Amino acid sequence: MFTDRYKGFRIAITDSAMRDLMKEEKTLHDVVKVLEEGYNAPRKRKEGTIEKWLDKGNKTFNIVIAKDYDEIMKEECWILIHFGKFTRRKIKK
Repeated sequence: MFTDRYKGFRIAITDSAMRDLMKEEKTLHDVVKVLEEGYNAPRKRKEGTIEKWLDKGNKTFNIVIAKDYDEIMKEECWILIHFGKFTRRKIKK
């Protein structure tokens, strides 16, 4: 079975994040692309949690993942907590 990975760990998805992905018509492959090509978000997250942003046109996609342990698979993995998209605002001078 093929699974997308980030930094060597499998990515599991929460129910909420799955709804986010379906709403934006994206797949786990798109998540990995944002994680690999994106940049660190300017806000702070607790240790073990990563937030990445990727700009496309005037939209920014954002991903939040956290390190976790999958009891069923008996392995460490990433948990996709959030997948979102927002429009960047122009800065007024």
